[in-house]
Amino acid sequence: MKKGTFTLPVNLPLVEEFAERFPQYGEYAKHEAKFLYERIVAPDCYNNARVATLMFGLPAVAGVAEICYQTVLEHGTIEWRGFLKQFIGAVVCKLMEDNGFSKTGTKKSVPHAKFTKGEFYELKK
Repeated sequence: MKKGTFTLPVNLPLVEEFAERFPQYGEYAKHEAKFLYERIVAPDCYNNARVATLMFGLPAVAGVAEICYQTVLEHGTIEWRGFLKQFIGAVVCKLMEDNGFSKTGTKKSVPHAKFTKGEFYELKK
């Protein structure tokens, strides 16, 4: 058997950078949802979002939907609601934009019971 290594460089935005881009969610990311922000802005979540987008033609949030849902349930301090899903979408947006993707303006279905639609991204050319 031959072994190989796969390395994927990823830019992980600081919460201050996120708050600049999405001021409406800045304080939430810094306090109540800090645990969730930190979970999403991680190399494995970027990889999942990237694969969902490039390989499966899904919104990037599809790659992190279950991770986010389980993280919120396990933490037990914030309620699963529309605002939280919008926050998750904004964090994913910042993560994707900081790694060479741009919004297409197209919304697609997210195959997860706790989400409906999400933004579809494409690699900048």
